[in-house]
Amino acid sequence: MNWLVLCACLFAGVAANLVEHNATPPKIADATFLQKQVDLLSLYFHINEPLQEPKLKAIAQSWSLTNNIDKYSNVTAIKVYSNLIDYGMLLPRSVPFLILDPTHQFEAVTLFNVLQSAKDYQTLYNTAVHLRDIVNEGLFVYVMAAATVHHPETQGIIVPPLYEVFPSYYHNAEVMNIAHRVNTHGKRLVDHYPQTFAWEDNMVIRWNTTVWPYLGNSDISTFYYSQDYALNTLYYNNHLTYPFWLSGHNGPLMKYKRGEYFWFFNKQLTNRYYFERLSNGLSEIPEIGSDFVDEGFASGLVYQNGIPFPIRPDELRIDQPKYSELLEKIKTYERRIRDAIELGHVVSVSGEKINLRTPEAINVLGNIIEGNVDSPNLDFYGSLINTWKSLLGNSIIQGHVFHKQHVPLVIPAAIENYQTCMRDPAFYMIWKRALNFFTLWSSYLPSHSEEILSVPTVVIKKVESDKLVTYFEHKYLNVTNALYLNERESKVVEDEISVLVQQPQLTNKIFTIRVHVKSDVAKKVVVRFFLAPKYDSNGYEIPLHLNTENVFQLDQFVYQLPEGEHVIKRESTGNMYTIDQWYSSYEVYLKALNALQGKGQFVIDMTQFFVGYPRRLMLPKGRVGGMPFNLFVHISDYVAPETPYGEGVNPEQTFGIGTGARRMTGYPLGFPFDRPLHQYQVETLTNFHVHDVLIHHKPTPEIVVPQ
Repeated sequence: MNWLVLCACLFAGVAANLVEHNATPPKIADATFLQKQVDLLSLYFHINEPLQEPKLKAIAQSWSLTNNIDKYSNVTAIKVYSNLIDYGMLLPRSVPFLILDPTHQFEAVTLFNVLQSAKDYQTLYNTAVHLRDIVNEGLFVYVMAAATVHHPETQGIIVPPLYEVFPSYYHNAEVMNIAHRVNTHGKRLVDHYPQTFAWEDNMVIRWNTTVWPYLGNSDISTFYYSQDYALNTLYYNNHLTYPFWLSGHNGPLMKYKRGEYFWFFNKQLTNRYYFERLSNGLSEIPEIGSDFVDEGFASGLVYQNGIPFPIRPDELRIDQPKYSELLEKIKTYERRIRDAIELGHVVSVSGEKINLRTPEAINVLGNIIEGNVDSPNLDFYGSLINTWKSLLGNSIIQGHVFHKQHVPLVIPAAIENYQTCMRDPAFYMIWKRALNFFTLWSSYLPSHSEEILSVPTVVIKKVESDKLVTYFEHKYLNVTNALYLNERESKVVEDEISVLVQQPQLTNKIFTIRVHVKSDVAKKVVVRFFLAPKYDSNGYEIPLHLNTENVFQLDQFVYQLPEGEHVIKRESTGNMYTIDQWYSSYEVYLKALNALQGKGQFVIDMTQFFVGYPRRLMLPKGRVGGMPFNLFVHISDYVAPETPYGEGVNPEQTFGIGTGARRMTGYPLGFPFDRPLHQYQVETLTNFHVHDVLIHHKPTPEIVVPQ
C-alpha cells in the first residue's frame, strides 16, 4: 500500500515558570495496546465494502450475540438488537444514517449499549467484527467511534479521523468523481486532466472550493473556515465525546458540567465564524426568523451511494403547512425557556423547581437548550438546537419513505449531520439565536465584583505581541478509503493507488505574546488571552459590554509568578487544548503494526486530543493591510478545579475526556467574559489589559506544482 506521512511532530515551547498540566512523560505502547490499535483500525478499511481478510471473515461468521450473552453486562440490549437483526429491522446498508432520526437513533444507542456492555476487549472486538457487514456503514462507524472513546478497554486507542473514513462528507461531488476516475485510470491519464498530478507514489487532485463556480452561497468567501476539514471533524468528535443521548450521571464517563461546556464550545465556534465574516467584509451574522430563512445553502456534497445532499433555496418560507409542526415546537420550546429564565427557575420532570439565579445554573440551561438526556425535563423543554436543524434540513420532507414499513429512509441536509453542519450558514444563525438565551440568563446575575476580578498585588505594565500573520498553505487529505478495491487489490487487501486531495487551508505564523508584569508576592496565577473585533461590520467601535458576546478565548494557562518584575512569554504553540493535526490513520496503522512486529516503538501521544482545536485556526484571516482586534489579557488568582486534574482517569491515555479532570481551574468557562463586562468594571484593574493588535493576511503566491 502506498503511504504518505502527513503529520509533523509537535513541539511546544514552555516557559520555565509555566505550570504544565500536560507534562506526563510519553508512554511506549505495549503489545496489548498495539494489537488493539491494529485490530480496530482494520475495521474502518474500505468501510463501504465487505470484509476482505479471511481471519476477520471467520470471526464474523462464527460469532453469535445470543450464544455469548454471558459475556455482556447488558442482556436487554443484546436481546433487543438480536431481534432487530432477526426481523430485518436494521437500517439498510448504503443509505444515509441520521442520528437525529428517532428510529436511527434507537438502533445506534442500542448498538452502543451492546458494545459498551462487553465485559472484555475480545468480546468487544468480536462483536464489532461480527456486525461490521450487517450494520449500516455510517451507523457502524458512528457507534464504533463512540464506543472506542468511552469503553474502558479502548482508552487511548486512536480513532481514525472521519475525513479519511468517509471522504464524501468533506469533498464535493466533482472531487469524488475525479478520485474515482483516477482510481480507475491510475497514472495513465494523469497529465490529461488539469486537476491531477503525480507526487511520488500518490495521485493528487488540486482543489479550492472557494473558487468553485457551481456554488452561489452568500458566504462563499468564508468557506475556508466553515468547510475546514479539521473544524468539522472536531465538531463531530465533540459530539461523540458528549453525545446528547448518553447520560453523564450513570454513563461510562461522568460528564462534568456538560451544559456549560456545550455553551462555551459553540460560542467559541460561532464567534470565530463572525471574525471570518468581518475579515471578508460581510455583514453581521443574519438573524433567523419564524417566517422565512433568507440564506440558502448548497453544499455540493453527495452521499457515498450517489444521492446528493439537499439544497435549501434562498428566502425559504418556513411558515408553510409542511413545516408547521416543527415550527410550533420551536416556538413552544423557546417560550418555555424564556419564561423559565425570567421566572428564575425551571421545572423538573418531578415538579421540582430548579433555581436559575446562580452561576452554576448555566449547566442546567445548557442541558435544556441542547436537549440532552441530562435535561431536567426533556419532554417539556425539548431539544431546541436539533429541532431547528430538522426544520431547516430535509428529513421531515423525505420521511415518508420506509424500509420494511418501519425504518425511515431519509436524505439529511448538511445542517443535520454533525460532521457537515458547520458548512451551513444557518448553523451560526441558529446559534446566534440560542446564545441570546444565555445572554438573557446572565443579565439576571450580578456583575462580577471588583474583588473577584482584581488581583491588587499584580500589575500588568504592558503587553507586546509578534506581528500576527495568516496565510494559506496546502494540506493533503487521503480519500482512498472511499474508492473501491479492484480484483487484484481485494486479494492482497492493499490499495495500489493512493489518492490525495490538495486544498489550501488557513494557518498562521507562530507568534509570541509577552506580558510585562510586576508582582508584590510570588504566587500561582491563571493567565488568559481573549481576542475580539474592535469594529463591527458597519465600522463602529464595539463597546466592551457588547463585545463580551464576541470574545474568543485564545489561550489559558496556569503560571507560577515570581515576586518583582517579570515577563510572561507565551508562544502560540503552547495552548494545551489545540493540536496541529490528527495523525493519519494510515500512518498510525503502519507504526502500530511495525512496533507489534518489533520494528520500532509506538508512542502514545497525549497531544493527539480527540477534541483538540486546530492550532492553525487560532487567528482569523484578517486583512492584507491589517485588521484591528482587541487582545484582552487577564491575570487572576489560581483557584483549584472542583475535580483535581487527572483524578480518576489515566491521563497518559485519555486525558480525562468527558470528565471534570480536564478542567484546569475552578473558574467558570470563559471567565471573566462569562457575564457582560463593562468598561467601568475594568478601568481600575491593574491585572486586566487591553492591547490593540493588527492581524495581517499574507496573499498566497503562485502555487508551484511538484514535479
